[in-house]
Amino acid sequence: MKDFPGVFRRNSLEIQFWGYESGNVLASITGSGGPKAFAESLLSAWAGSGGSLPDMILWLARDYPETFATLGVLLLVALAHPVSRLAQSVAGSRASDAVNLLAVPLALGLLGYVLVRSANLFTVSACAFVVASCFLRGAALFPLLLKIGGLCLVLGGLALSAAGASVFQAHLFGASTLNAAVSLITVLTGLYVAGAGALTYIGGIFESESAVPSGRSGLLDRVLDPRGSLLAASLVTRVDPVVRSLVRRVILPAVFWVDADTKTCRPFRTSMMARLPWRLLAGTAALATGTDAGLCFAIANLLWALGDVAIGALDGPLERPEPLRSSGPQ
Repeated sequence: MKDFPGVFRRNSLEIQFWGYESGNVLASITGSGGPKAFAESLLSAWAGSGGSLPDMILWLARDYPETFATLGVLLLVALAHPVSRLAQSVAGSRASDAVNLLAVPLALGLLGYVLVRSANLFTVSACAFVVASCFLRGAALFPLLLKIGGLCLVLGGLALSAAGASVFQAHLFGASTLNAAVSLITVLTGLYVAGAGALTYIGGIFESESAVPSGRSGLLDRVLDPRGSLLAASLVTRVDPVVRSLVRRVILPAVFWVDADTKTCRPFRTSMMARLPWRLLAGTAALATGTDAGLCFAIANLLWALGDVAIGALDGPLERPEPLRSSGPQ
């Protein structure tokens, strides 16, 4: 067990994926009211559709948007990563990257659906995080996706913060004082997760500025060229200055418990330490409510915390890390 940090570092991307994405699934289930309410909605749709699977799916999409979106998130998580690994073993890394990019429109479709249907904000945040993960998994091939993924993380964090605010009125975790505590802590958790998304965007700035021309001439290569594309130019002129200023003036000072040297030289550890305390507080408070949704949200926070630790482990004791490349810090 002496090399525990090394094990985490070597397997960081794998741990991040399963930690974050499993947490996203459980957060989406929380949005449906918890595991019991989720199962009841499935049974209701099955009975209402007369046992027809296509009709059941349509029933869920019409009457239970949180359950429908949760199933979509679950399928994306369960299929995207294994299929990507299989494609890599059969046809190489480009095939794996292609599978990851194909997941992007599916994830965007889910996010658009929950927004249009005004689904519970826990489910909205989970879908936004899944979109971010899909973009960030393609960042090794297209560094510009670090910026886009970072913005999606900001959206997910803000949605999580808004979900925390809604808990206070909806009494999702009961009507006790603990419900108010979960509400407040979740608001703060979401804000710090959004801040971590902005740090990921900063990593995208560094990666894009140092990117070497790939020499490829495909459509995606032209659209996602980190220097010469219209999208890149728009982000540089309109978004980069705003994010830089926000990180410098607000986000880094807000992580006051992290020392200056760590903030300067250990971006992965900074990202971990910015979110980990809030994950643990939110999970503990949610568990203490003793509710079905509280247990689900507590486990989601535990799994997200596992992903945070996997990111922090990327900052080894000797090497100076690259800025914030990961599968998707949430």
